[in-house]
Amino acid sequence: MSYREIPRGEVLSFIKATYLGKVVTDSRSPAGNWLQFTLEEIEKGRAVLSMTVREEMTNPYGHIHGGMMSLIIDEAIGWGVVSMDADSHYTSLTLNVDFLYAIKAGDKLNAESKVLRVGKKIINVECHVYDMNGRILARANSNLIVTGMEYSQS
Repeated sequence: MSYREIPRGEVLSFIKATYLGKVVTDSRSPAGNWLQFTLEEIEKGRAVLSMTVREEMTNPYGHIHGGMMSLIIDEAIGWGVVSMDADSHYTSLTLNVDFLYAIKAGDKLNAESKVLRVGKKIINVECHVYDMNGRILARANSNLIVTGMEYSQS
C-alpha cells in the first residue's frame, strides 16, 4: 500500500506496522532514506529516530557536519508531523538549530521530535538530539506551514 492509499486516521497505524523498530530505507523521503535511521518510537505528535553517524556525514574534523545534523532534525520533525495524520501537507517555514556538542563518526545518536502546537496554517515542533549517554548534542525549533505541494512521484 502506498502512502496515498492509507485511509484518513490510519497513518499512525501504517507507520507503526511498516517502520517501527526498523531501519528506514523506503519512506517517501529520499534524504531520510539516505540517513538509514531506525524509527525507535512513534506516537501522535512525537517521533524518536536513532542512527549511527557515518564518515560521509562528517566535517573535516571527523564530527557530524552541521548540515547533516540539521537533516536528521528535519527528518525527525517530519515524522512527528506526519504522525498527526493531518488533512494538509506541510513544509518547513523555519528551522532554528543550536549545535551544542559534537559527535564523531561511528557514534550513535537519538533525535526526538515533539509537536508543540497545531494551528490553522502553522505547526510548531521542537527536536532534541542526544548521544547514547544522554548528553544533548543539538536542539531545534521549527515552524511548518500548510502547502499545496504534492509528493514527488519518484
